[in-house]
Amino acid sequence: MTRYKLRILSCNRLNRDVYCIRLSYQEIAAQGVSFKAGQYLELFLPDGKGAYFSIASSPDTTEYLELHIRSMPDSALNQALLTHLQHEDAIDVSMAMGQCHLVAEELAAGQTIYFVAGSTGFAQIKSMVEHLLYSGITQPMHLFWGAREADDLYMQDLAESWSTQFENFTFFPIISGPDTEDLDEEQSLPEQVAKSITDPKNVLLFVCGSPGMVYALVDAVEAQGVSEKQIHADVFAYAPRPKKK
Repeated sequence: MTRYKLRILSCNRLNRDVYCIRLSYQEIAAQGVSFKAGQYLELFLPDGKGAYFSIASSPDTTEYLELHIRSMPDSALNQALLTHLQHEDAIDVSMAMGQCHLVAEELAAGQTIYFVAGSTGFAQIKSMVEHLLYSGITQPMHLFWGAREADDLYMQDLAESWSTQFENFTFFPIISGPDTEDLDEEQSLPEQVAKSITDPKNVLLFVCGSPGMVYALVDAVEAQGVSEKQIHADVFAYAPRPKKK
């Protein structure tokens, strides 16, 4: 894919370990470079090494591209990228990728839309929610955002403001506690989503989180009558569902 050199506009800390990055988008947007809400891009270091990150801004915002990047001290690539983003003026980018996306005009009437995010999976969900709110859709939307600690819901105020401003939007923050294992930390999230579904044939789910969380959610909502065809997640492409015994 074509690479573009984008100016780094800002790199600000959102909580103890998540950074909000904004890259200039206006120049390449004017050239026709676009993305769909929910897609991701790849950032490249000068040595050619790259990493993928969900685009957190809406495609309706052409001034900048927003990313949410968690600091991972054990990853040399992650640390090098964050250092570059904090101290350099520009970075190479290729975009856009991913099949877990949506376009407001393509949604069917009568559907209830569920967004389910684990931790920084909120970035992908934020792009989709902001796109739908900008487009003025009237379908009910429910956001479930799960994390170990309250601090990990690093944009909770934003999600709560959506719920306050839009009658068709509801936000459910779910804190699992800091002492659980990776799978257990989000176990209540699938359960609460599944329990909230009252019309399983008319729901559409967009999920962003760990493979364990995503497939636990699939199992939980399928038990409620939801088909896997109604569920969209990038995990399906890079971590296929384990076969049931």
